[in-house]
Amino acid sequence: MVLTYDLLICFDLLEEVDNNILKPENRDRLFQFMNVTGEILNVNRFVFECPSFPNTHKDLVRDELVAGIGSTLAIEGVVLDKGEIEGALKQPAISPEETIRMQEQHAKNARDVYDYIRGEVHNGGGDFSYSEDNVLTIHRLFTQNTDAICNTPGAYRNTQAQYGYPRRISLCETYADVYEAMKRYVEWLNSKSVGVLASNAIAKAIMAHYYIGEIHPFGDGNGRTARAIEAMVLLQRGINPYCFWSLANFWNRNRNEYIARLGVIRGTCDPFDFILWGAKGYLEEVVRIKDRIRNKLRYLMLRDYVSYLLRTKKEQPSGGKINQRIHQVVFMLTDTGKIPLDKFRSSPSYEALYSNKTAKSRDLTKMRSLQLVRVTTVDGTEYIEPNYDILEQITYGV
Repeated sequence: MVLTYDLLICFDLLEEVDNNILKPENRDRLFQFMNVTGEILNVNRFVFECPSFPNTHKDLVRDELVAGIGSTLAIEGVVLDKGEIEGALKQPAISPEETIRMQEQHAKNARDVYDYIRGEVHNGGGDFSYSEDNVLTIHRLFTQNTDAICNTPGAYRNTQAQYGYPRRISLCETYADVYEAMKRYVEWLNSKSVGVLASNAIAKAIMAHYYIGEIHPFGDGNGRTARAIEAMVLLQRGINPYCFWSLANFWNRNRNEYIARLGVIRGTCDPFDFILWGAKGYLEEVVRIKDRIRNKLRYLMLRDYVSYLLRTKKEQPSGGKINQRIHQVVFMLTDTGKIPLDKFRSSPSYEALYSNKTAKSRDLTKMRSLQLVRVTTVDGTEYIEPNYDILEQITYGV
């Protein structure tokens, strides 16, 4: 079945999938989706239950914002490196009139969008509901001061739209078509469905993205707006606040397939494969966030263990006693990570700890015997790194 305007504005493609997904021939696909989304929720629970460390939280959110902005812009051909995006993010939210490069403007606009999304969702609390103004504001923020042809920031188009590869014409051919579709779209966003997919936050977010792309309500910035609404749905439904916009990273890494898969849905009216693929991509993103948080925990735990050894050195057996130098060296390594041994030992901060080579050698031997560090050889170069595996073996005295 081919999608038409009349079918589009019913906004029931998820419900149609739900009607078919429980059939015996489709159960394997359903189980795949349930397993993937179940894993996402498990990771989400881990992230929520972990303590929030101020600097770590700030750095993680900023890194993910930079990556998400870079990805959602890159999909549409605006390529910025990390430094350019970070520079644009330092612009004040309300900037004085000044001449800034167009690419920096795109990055600043994207920052304003994600600030707006966070504010709307958090201020709305449990009573949050979507409005056309949300969509129009996101579009306005994305496209303001960019001078895109045939586009008015925050206003629906009044011309016919062609998009995608290969090119296709939007099913909403007139302003009246767009207006009616968007009114029904917001009603669908606020609807409470009970189907296996229709009630699922991941599926809802991806379909919110798809529908905006299919309606194509604006002269420019439709993809960015679609991915932002997707992010807004994820945040509003309580999915990983660190990276509710990170699905854009997956779409960008697989840009050609992403565009092709979106195009297939019009000819089949079946979005399930796209939803399943997107869910798997989002799982990759949240697992990456989980690993960053887990690594921070391991970093803090190893530091805590070394501090414990120093604090209780009088109670430790002779082979387990450490000194202040070893304590500082391990702390330094948790900051540097794996590093060539010669480079580490010649660093000013390391040299400052030692007045003779004997103490250097003795301390390194002690750290290795206590498994606080690991020294390996790669292509003839020795590397040293903190040994986080020791955390699986240690016990603390009572």
